[in-house]
Amino acid sequence: MIAAPRCADSLLTDAVAASKQTGQGSDWAGGQQVARSAGAVSRQFGGWKFNADTGDLHGADGVVRLEPKVAALLSYLLDHQHQLISRDELIATVWDGRSVSDDAITRCVSILRQLLSPDDKQGYIETVVRKGYIAHFPPPAEGEASQSPPVRKRFLWLAAVASAVVFALVLLFDSPGGAPVELRQDRLPGPPLVAVLPFATASDSGESAFLADGMFEDLLTQLSKLQALRVISSTSTREYRNVARNLRQIGAELGADFIIEGNVQIAGERLRINAQLIDARSDEHVWAQRYDRDLTLANVFDIQSEIASAIAGEMKATLTRADQLQLALIPTDNMAAYRAYHRAIHMRDTIGYSVLGTPQYIEALEEAVALDPTFSRALAELASTLAFANFQGKQPELTRRAEQVLEQLQRVAPGSADHLIGQAAYVYYTLRDFDRAHDILSQALQLSPSNIWALQMKSWVERRQGDFDAYVSTRYETRRLDPRDPERTDELLLALLVTHRYREAWTESTASGLQSFRIGHTRLLQRYSRDRDMGRFQAGVDQLCQRYREADCGWNEYVANRDYARALAVLSLPDEADLPAPDSGSARRWLYTVWLTGDSTALTHRLPDWKQQLATSLETVKPYHRSPLYLSLALIAIAERDAAAARQWIQRWEHNTPVDRAERMNRRHDACRVLGMAADAAAAAQCIGVGLAEASLVMPFMEPWLPFYDSVRQSPEFAALLAQLESSGS
Repeated sequence: MIAAPRCADSLLTDAVAASKQTGQGSDWAGGQQVARSAGAVSRQFGGWKFNADTGDLHGADGVVRLEPKVAALLSYLLDHQHQLISRDELIATVWDGRSVSDDAITRCVSILRQLLSPDDKQGYIETVVRKGYIAHFPPPAEGEASQSPPVRKRFLWLAAVASAVVFALVLLFDSPGGAPVELRQDRLPGPPLVAVLPFATASDSGESAFLADGMFEDLLTQLSKLQALRVISSTSTREYRNVARNLRQIGAELGADFIIEGNVQIAGERLRINAQLIDARSDEHVWAQRYDRDLTLANVFDIQSEIASAIAGEMKATLTRADQLQLALIPTDNMAAYRAYHRAIHMRDTIGYSVLGTPQYIEALEEAVALDPTFSRALAELASTLAFANFQGKQPELTRRAEQVLEQLQRVAPGSADHLIGQAAYVYYTLRDFDRAHDILSQALQLSPSNIWALQMKSWVERRQGDFDAYVSTRYETRRLDPRDPERTDELLLALLVTHRYREAWTESTASGLQSFRIGHTRLLQRYSRDRDMGRFQAGVDQLCQRYREADCGWNEYVANRDYARALAVLSLPDEADLPAPDSGSARRWLYTVWLTGDSTALTHRLPDWKQQLATSLETVKPYHRSPLYLSLALIAIAERDAAAARQWIQRWEHNTPVDRAERMNRRHDACRVLGMAADAAAAAQCIGVGLAEASLVMPFMEPWLPFYDSVRQSPEFAALLAQLESSGS
């Protein structure tokens, strides 16, 4: 029997089961077992027979075991053929009213299509754009129910099963980091998805180029505030500047329903802007308009508003009163302030997060708000970046300045999306009131539903809250609105890995046509989870490390292979004479590795000073920042061969308040490793079990076999854990 891929995995709920032999196999990869009942319900259609109780789908050449949600979806579609089924209806019935992402529904539908009609994806389950689905299944074939339909030969069934199970993973993983064929997602019910392409101009420099860039960014910002649309981020559409334009292909790559393109021309004091709206599915022009105006900033914003209103009208989108007010706003009439603001935004969009707290970024925003103190977009961006830059709380002057900016925002744009986003950043980064920050961001997204940065912050808040289902859902939505930026896929993959939704992570990494270290590494992880060939895994990671600049690249794999010399060589640290206390990731990795070598001579003279430094830091930092220090002190206790002290420090890490769920997610595996090094088999096994039950980087096919657990691997408690993992196929 072949198991089909899962469209939604769940977390384990029994945190202690890992350290006990229960005799019941559970899916340590994050899945659920198929429910059983006494009376099996069997349905026949086409050449298939489907058992709704077991999820078994019988075809001409075998049986596929469907994941519960896929089985439930197929059962519902069979019962409701030839009628429109909305997304809300599926959520209420198949998903029992739970909050799920559009992607979860789409993946379940895609799995069924891949199995049942690989050569005609709309053949049995038809997508009705922005409305839902209609199912049309053929009557049972004459003769044996398992007999294949005449048009589907044996090799087609086998190809469908193989494709649904692994999506050609073997070929992809043999070339880690390479770009596989990109799989197009079906369009989702709901608001149409719009892509704004960079506006063309006769020159790549000068006033026309500047205004073309501004028109592109600002029109996208205007449209992102409309409730009736969803707008793809500029970081995904910017790559289509000055390229040969096959708009159907661009639409397919972006998953867009409509594309907006245009050009900007300047002649003396006159401005001409041409804009057009294209249906991305048919490549047909839906609307076009030319605007000729005097060259003033107010006219530029007026044209943007007119374009946004016209496009909404062409798509039969109803503009709310709030939408109309948003479109009527003129952000600034100061051209110098406008230039300074766009200089900052260009840095953010081309460099990424790393620029947010830098002096040049803050200076550009300060220049913009000094030139126009009522420029709410610039004020919101400045407040957010000041709060972000002082996340560690070590620069109180940045907090004071952020408070001043927020007061100004309150005066000039109270209750606006700009004001709410700036306020949310301050509440999140400075006050660390995660629940309040989430509420504010939810309000902001009602006013600006396609704001990619608000969605990003929302996902970070949800992670801190410990709401990991919402965290993953928001990551999916963020990636949907920014599909061509590898960072969005990286973030989604990390969310799936830490929530143990490995099958989804394998599928997403395989389907991605993008390249990054995380995407390539996830593909390699999938292969390793199957073949457990660490030498092959390390060779693949070595290739990725040559291609991408990642801190401490390959350290985990070298440690797993017991190649400690090379593990030490890849660490991003100064000379050993200047090693800092192990309060950073690289320093802790150095301490781990030296301990694993069995030669502690490099440690002895450093340990007393390090302990004193870390103890002093504990007295001065706020509670939220203590957890990493507890882990470092536990490692030092291990180096001093004081296992009891190490366990006490891990207990303090475990019970630190207030609870930082992101810290627990990121460092649970470190805590487990310290317990393994302390030779506490029961505590190490239970820690791994907890790591598999909650969001963490503890991976069932990797963690227990690392050298940190060599001294406890044969113990009864740890052997029980390994047996549990073995029985579940992890």
